[in-house]
Amino acid sequence: MLSYKTLLVFVPTKEMLFAGIFLGIHFALFFRGVQLTSIAEASLLGTTAPIFTGIYGFIFQKNPLVPKVVFGLFLAFVGAGALVSQSSFSETGALGNILALLSSIAISYVLVAGKEIRKSFDVFEYTRWLFFFAAATLFVISLFVNVSVFTISTAEFPWFVFLALVPTVIGHNIFYYLLKTLNTTTVAAVPLGEPVISSVGALVFFGEPITAAIVFGGGITLFGVFLVVRFGDE
Repeated sequence: MLSYKTLLVFVPTKEMLFAGIFLGIHFALFFRGVQLTSIAEASLLGTTAPIFTGIYGFIFQKNPLVPKVVFGLFLAFVGAGALVSQSSFSETGALGNILALLSSIAISYVLVAGKEIRKSFDVFEYTRWLFFFAAATLFVISLFVNVSVFTISTAEFPWFVFLALVPTVIGHNIFYYLLKTLNTTTVAAVPLGEPVISSVGALVFFGEPITAAIVFGGGITLFGVFLVVRFGDE
């Protein structure tokens, strides 16, 4: 358990270090992807982690090849490929979509590693080091891309606090808590409602249109992911 007695003496593991690095990479890729493409497309492709945790289960955990899951993976890749290739948001849309997809690969590694780590460590022992290494990774990335992480306007500060508390501290801690008892792919599927909410929010607040291509490609992707999650444990 986490306590003031263990706070300064607990030594993180190598697995925690790599999980934190990949979490930082996930954040960097996703937020850069959002800058380059539409919110709807980035959120759709950024929640495809169940595809990659499912593939990991097939290859490394020798999970059985369930035909419906294989079909789901196929559909998810077709839908994701359609989104990446058709982006009409801007000339940088395709690159933004690729970065969002890569962010899903990064978070899938965090979840897979977290599943093993949580077998031996309390959620708070794990996440305090996970977030520390993620923050350190983001700081290093910011130096390479010449972005100041200390320049925050007064208008941006409330949103900065919101992002830190709600999706990160609360949201991610829920993920890593659930990893103790649930299948990794199931946990990865928790944010699947995010694309719908974020797409509507982007339309209302920023005027970003929900195009037919987003509905078609995103619908195929989400249905494929649903099949992976629904039949992956059978």
